[in-house]
Amino acid sequence: MDFSDIATSEWVSAGATLLIGVAVSFVITRSIHTAAKPLRMQEDLAKVISRIARALILVLALVLALEQLNVKVGPLIGALGIGGVLVALSLQPVLGNLVGSIMLQARRPIRKGDQIHSNGQSGTVIDINGRAVVLKTFDGEIVHLPNLKVLEEALVNQTSDEHRRTLIPFQVSYDTDLRATQRILVKKLRDLDALAGAPQADVLVTGFGESGIDMVARIWHFSEELTSRWAISESAITIRETLAEAGITIPFPQRVLHLGQGLDHATAEVVTGSQKSQGPAGLDVNANGSPTASESPTPAGEQTSS
Repeated sequence: MDFSDIATSEWVSAGATLLIGVAVSFVITRSIHTAAKPLRMQEDLAKVISRIARALILVLALVLALEQLNVKVGPLIGALGIGGVLVALSLQPVLGNLVGSIMLQARRPIRKGDQIHSNGQSGTVIDINGRAVVLKTFDGEIVHLPNLKVLEEALVNQTSDEHRRTLIPFQVSYDTDLRATQRILVKKLRDLDALAGAPQADVLVTGFGESGIDMVARIWHFSEELTSRWAISESAITIRETLAEAGITIPFPQRVLHLGQGLDHATAEVVTGSQKSQGPAGLDVNANGSPTASESPTPAGEQTSS
């Protein structure tokens, strides 16, 4: 096309169209950012929307300007459409993460400063950009989680509420007064400074174990990770010290050896919890059936005495 045939007025009109497009894109961008706060829209989401709007307005202004210069834009738009499809296919992961960023910021399951667990990673959200959710782990490492991965996998927001609950299981011996144990532990835990301001703790009996009676302390604490770790540590120490002061035993795993009667000590029955195994007389047998190092098998030909 010979641009010398284009009148000066057409050049002026095309230039004016481009300037108007730039001005409108600027106004739209400012309007989106201004409306973000009243609409409670996150800043990152406002940036993404404003960039998309500005690009669309500028492209439209360019097309109108070319038409005023008598440029046939139909073939150009067709070529751009085919090229756009090819680019979209090649950049599918990038575009997917961009869409994921928009969805995350529109639905707002997480925000900057939240402490989350996703894709096997835990930490504090420091950024949500067009490609990834950026975490700072509790060990000080920076981790980038692709937005699509965050949307596809389970996402736990640990700080969505002010408090969360932790279970601390433990055992007491079978001769323990369970109601008295509950009373003293509940009192100690509810008076604990580390749990102050949170819903009250309680202690429950949950079952009968191989070595003792199963119990669990259910404590509520503030959701922030470092505070919760301190609260859990203080609670566990308090449980241990309270039981020790009250003379309540936390049982160890037990192994009982029964020598067979009426079998001339030909066999020994070993009970480990609910599992039983047989071994030669006089032997302490491990769970895998082998003799322990503290005792040795009876030599061949030697009789055992009762």
